[in-house]
Amino acid sequence: MDNVSLSNSEEGGENNFDDVGVPSLALTVIASLSCPSPRCEWSMVLTTHTDPKIWGSDSYEFNPDRFANGITSACKLPHMYMPFGVGPRVCLGQKLAMVELKILLAFMVSNFSITLSPKYIHSPAMRLVIEPKHGVNRLVKKL
Repeated sequence: MDNVSLSNSEEGGENNFDDVGVPSLALTVIASLSCPSPRCEWSMVLTTHTDPKIWGSDSYEFNPDRFANGITSACKLPHMYMPFGVGPRVCLGQKLAMVELKILLAFMVSNFSITLSPKYIHSPAMRLVIEPKHGVNRLVKKL
């Protein structure tokens, strides 16, 4: 199977990658570009993670507060957030990052008491996975 990078430019021009990867099983026309099968059209994760159409006008700015209310309110298309990539080219550091998170969580659980706040409102939201609609307010006390 061949790989094709989608571009809206002429030969030798600047590449403008499309937003998402699209597995192609038949003739596909995207932005007046015909792609016969069997091919796989894809784009770079960096392009997707900095697209102003998905993340807003400040997409190139470091703004961790955009995730304060979870990924569903951080961008217009939450399924586009792929911090480690997907498929056979997934980030090699993903497993290390997950181990580090587990160590941090074990440290937190062994040194702090974590309970639900009285402000917590139980309201599950049915999205790709079930998640709390209003977040989870917690009370944290050092042991």
